[in-house]
Amino acid sequence: MRMSIDKFINFFKKKIYGQTFICPVCHLELSYSDLDQHHCLVCPLCGVVIESAEVYGHPIPVINDVEIYRPQPNLRLHPLTTHLPIGLFPFVFLGSVLLLILSIYMKIAGIHEPSSFWGGYLPTISNVVLIMLFISTASSIITFISGYSDWRQRYSRRPYRVISLKIFLSWLFLFFGTVMICLHSTVFQSGALTFASIPEYFATIIYFLFMTAAMVTLSTLGHVGGYLVFGK
Repeated sequence: MRMSIDKFINFFKKKIYGQTFICPVCHLELSYSDLDQHHCLVCPLCGVVIESAEVYGHPIPVINDVEIYRPQPNLRLHPLTTHLPIGLFPFVFLGSVLLLILSIYMKIAGIHEPSSFWGGYLPTISNVVLIMLFISTASSIITFISGYSDWRQRYSRRPYRVISLKIFLSWLFLFFGTVMICLHSTVFQSGALTFASIPEYFATIIYFLFMTAAMVTLSTLGHVGGYLVFGK
């Protein structure tokens, strides 16, 4: 199973990064597309200047300098705000799945009044899920702004593929979260899924598809961000 997952990840990594190489110092995987017009780049992790040299027709990364000074943000806001969406959204996912399971059980058992089931806890669970969804989505905006500021200051706006991927995934998560906030009150009426009409079925499918996609997107963001900070 792990080999299958690795093949799946490597397929998309090749599509996004293109041909890659490993930094000789910190072993960070970088893309040849990150090279400038002089075939050089500064490693975003360790700060060495790497030049791509042709040896028998094959590109080889060679270290020829070190970036001594790298501006550091005065306030480490990005790592702090990152923990809000990453920490809260899994509970949003679990809460929504719990409401889905209970709603299916109510449908099978013929329970038509959600307020009479679980002592009226379903509306409370639904409201908590919505609050956490709103906080995780709203905090992702602060995370994006602080990360974008770090990219401008610390990395001098260098167009690394890994940072471009983080920017794209951040916008994608914000889109998923916004749509789910708009659909939440339609999907969970009185805290439960009603399955009363075709539009509600359609909204429910979109909601949980976006929920799953947002979870995968956020997990990838956390993995890529940690890889960029700590290396391999």
